Amino acid sequence: MWRRVHRWLAIVLVIPLIVWSITGLLFHLKPGWSRAYDLLDAERPGAVHLDKVATALGDAAVTHVELFDTAIGPLARVATAKGDELYDAASGTKRSPLPIDAARALAVDAVARSPHAAEYGALARVSSTDTTVTLEYAGATVGVGRNDARITQRGHDTDRIDWLYRIHYLQWTGNPTLDKLLGLAGLVLIWLVLIPGVVLFVRRR
Repeated sequence: MWRRVHRWLAIVLVIPLIVWSITGLLFHLKPGWSRAYDLLDAERPGAVHLDKVATALGDAAVTHVELFDTAIGPLARVATAKGDELYDAASGTKRSPLPIDAARALAVDAVARSPHAAEYGALARVSSTDTTVTLEYAGATVGVGRNDARITQRGHDTDRIDWLYRIHYLQWTGNPTLDKLLGLAGLVLIWLVLIPGVVLFVRRR
């Protein structure tokens, strides 16, 4: 009986083992990972000063200030109780929400300085909301925060790698509860295969 149980459970376990081995190999080799998770940044090397910004802020409840040079001039990212705001670090004037042209300039500059710039391809379209300016390149979509100048990007390669992670961790249904049960079932199945194998080994000895 133990041999029969072990054999059939092992056959059932073959499918997730194949999936785990293939995705695990890809996670080890990481083909295309560097472009998929390319970190774009509006910041350029350069010194900026806080004097004018401090005067402009006055007694505002500021919790954090970041100064950095950019393609549209030196900026200060100011964190307040109301959220992030951008100021011109040279004049102290408020820059947020960034105009579409300014946000576009930050994104284009960040992509141009990326080691994977060629893989983004041509810029096809620019759109905006109250909080974000979105640039759609041939190879990725780049977003610029209009209140903080933070830049994000996501491409088809990012989606593909995220899909591989979901497959590897048995997140096959898209339903968090069912996926947790599926992962638990996979672990239980491994133990159910292991126990009869140990029993057979001990009996043979």
